[in-house]
Amino acid sequence: MLMQEKTLFPYIWRNGMFSSSLLRKIFGSVLIVLTISVLVIFFFRDIQQNRIILLLCVTGSSFLAIWLYLKTILLPISYLSEIASKILKGDFSDDRYITGQCEIGTLGAALYRLKHDVENLLLEAGIGRQEWTTLFRKSEQMRGQIYDLTTAKKDIAEEADRIAMQLESLRKSEDRYRTMLENIEEGYYETDLLGNLIFFNDSLYNMLGYSRDEMVGMSCFELTDDDNADKLSQTFEQVVDNGKAANLFDLKLIRQTEKEFYVEMSVTPIKDSDGQAMGFRGIIRDVSARREYHEKLEYLAYHDELTGLYNRKAFFERLKDTFAQSDRDLREKHVFFMDLDKFKQVNDTLGHEAGDKLLQEVAERLKTVMRQTDHICRLGGDEFTAILNNVTEPDPETAAQRIIEALSAPYRLNGLQEVSFINISIGIATYPKDGKDITTLVNCADAAMFEAKKIGNRYVFFSDIASSD
Repeated sequence: MLMQEKTLFPYIWRNGMFSSSLLRKIFGSVLIVLTISVLVIFFFRDIQQNRIILLLCVTGSSFLAIWLYLKTILLPISYLSEIASKILKGDFSDDRYITGQCEIGTLGAALYRLKHDVENLLLEAGIGRQEWTTLFRKSEQMRGQIYDLTTAKKDIAEEADRIAMQLESLRKSEDRYRTMLENIEEGYYETDLLGNLIFFNDSLYNMLGYSRDEMVGMSCFELTDDDNADKLSQTFEQVVDNGKAANLFDLKLIRQTEKEFYVEMSVTPIKDSDGQAMGFRGIIRDVSARREYHEKLEYLAYHDELTGLYNRKAFFERLKDTFAQSDRDLREKHVFFMDLDKFKQVNDTLGHEAGDKLLQEVAERLKTVMRQTDHICRLGGDEFTAILNNVTEPDPETAAQRIIEALSAPYRLNGLQEVSFINISIGIATYPKDGKDITTLVNCADAAMFEAKKIGNRYVFFSDIASSD
């Protein structure tokens, strides 16, 4: 056993954990101190003294080992690190040579030789230290640029992901937007700055009667007449100039069948990222039905619903206009006040439906015998009036006689019943001779009509009644 220990320890010393010469030196020094300590203890057998001496020896050997470690290992390694850092920066000025028989000395010699070999290679390549420093700095700059590019690439990738998410969100929003536009009743359009259609929904091309392919690229100005095209063009220019939306009311458009209809049209600018107008968009609403309804209301406000003639309101307004025209022309104007004789008999014997039919027939006959410049009115019941303008006959008697002849002819009501007992009485008043205001003149014509009905004459001038009084 003792023999094995004697042979094993030298092997470890040479080849094992103590193969390093540095470690062998350190371990040897410590071993010498410990050996001296053992000898001292042997000679000084006092136990208390042995403990103190042993403690001092161990402490001393520890400090000795630390000092040897710092001197022989850390300090040379620090020098080697400084030299290597300078070489990496292109600085070959540090010419220190780290000596020693240990591994650190070997490493220092290798680094020293490597430094000189690199210098020689650079000199052979025609590159001096200054050039090497410049190249090194450029390489450092390139390394920084590569880092920046890598960071930028990462940022770009993140930005691309963000944009992709935004685009997907926009696509979904656009799908909802398109779905909404396709389901509204009003027409929707988008055009370029020239007014050429670039997008529209189904409601618009159904409204206009064109196919989708026909409408792509079609100019808005092709969908209307010249006057309305000018109105539309002015609106487009206004929207571009002030950047605000505008509305067009009662714009006339023309369907593919050439039938005209009216719309309300909104015009809103489509702006680019700089806020400049790049096109137009808006809603087109067909208002033909509403317009017809309002026109009908307006028509009924001035026309008799049964006969289609002017009503009482229109009569007084037209009479006022006639007075003004007479004052300008310095010509007399005549007003006829007419009442059907025996009309009540028709209602009583044939019914109100026959009576309405008779009134409609009377209106048609009056339209036939009167001039287009004359105004024919139904005041109510069986009372009619007429305002004669620009009379070319020598006197109004000719017009009165035509009316009497036309209305005295037999009437065929309900297809079978013939009525031949209807006559008409006419009172005639003249402006401004008989009256200079509406009320006076109408009363004069009414009085003349009653006089004609009383004496059985078909027509009477108010001037004849006044002269006889």
